[in-house]
Amino acid sequence: MEREYALETYQKTAEEIRKRYREFLGPYLTERAKQLEALVKTSMDLLGERMGEMGKEYVSYLYLSVLKTDLLFHRSRLFAHALDVRWYLDEEPAETDIDAGDLLDPLYRLWDELTEAARGSAGAVNRYDVQNLVFEELKALDGMVSGILRWRLRDWEAKGIFSGVTLAPCWMLKWGEYRDQTEMLVQTQRVEKEAGAWEKSLKKASRKPETMVFGYWYQETCQGTRAKEIDMRFTVFESCRLQDLAFDHCNLEGSRFVGSHLKDCSFSGCGLQGADFTGCRLEQVSFEGADLTDAIFPAEAVPFLHLDADQLQTVQLRREGEA
Repeated sequence: MEREYALETYQKTAEEIRKRYREFLGPYLTERAKQLEALVKTSMDLLGERMGEMGKEYVSYLYLSVLKTDLLFHRSRLFAHALDVRWYLDEEPAETDIDAGDLLDPLYRLWDELTEAARGSAGAVNRYDVQNLVFEELKALDGMVSGILRWRLRDWEAKGIFSGVTLAPCWMLKWGEYRDQTEMLVQTQRVEKEAGAWEKSLKKASRKPETMVFGYWYQETCQGTRAKEIDMRFTVFESCRLQDLAFDHCNLEGSRFVGSHLKDCSFSGCGLQGADFTGCRLEQVSFEGADLTDAIFPAEAVPFLHLDADQLQTVQLRREGEA
């Protein structure tokens, strides 16, 4: 009973400590966005070298993880591994690790503060209780890092982030615990889909809303359909032809239409925050009522898009040839 009471009292104190930690963590990681991108680049270069030593080619699954075992020893490492198309059945994944610098410092400060708070329990609260709380907060760190890198890595090809790794036509990069909770950062599927795949995916999305999130459409012709209130965050249309499409109040945050031809399309009331239309040809495309905060458009196309004054205040313009 003594431990039960002590643990209940401690958890109330710990909750306040964790709340302050999370408020600090967001700005801390945001300030290190470039550092996070550089860690990914370094990891991929080292993975590429390791793949060369192993004679391993065309990886399909890339993972970046902060290991719980490292937290136990207060080490700051980022673990990277690459698997081929066999995924978890790949018995010889390429693996490497790098020094993560000060990335995990907030976790270790939290650990120290939670340990100090436990000292008043006369041993009723032990180090395993503290450890489990820190492991829970690792999930918060993973989530925030993933949110930052999802945006930083969108231009991965122009930046050469994965130039050191031999990639399969279909591949993905995830961040999080190995074979446990992971979050998608980048996905590429440069292969032809079966006939009717676009229509089938829209139909499936009515039953499973996550179907279209992180979708990838490559050199596809999508036409004559209406999508209403569908979650399509971070969907990519690469070198596609989109014609006679209506996206009504869909969530297209972070979507990319790079190099695509859009004709007679409507994005009425859509969330297009950060959407990228670089290199697109836009004909009779309506963005009425759409949120275009930080959306990127070809500068030469904007005069013909009939954007309202508020939208023009929030979009970004990219001229031909600009990175």
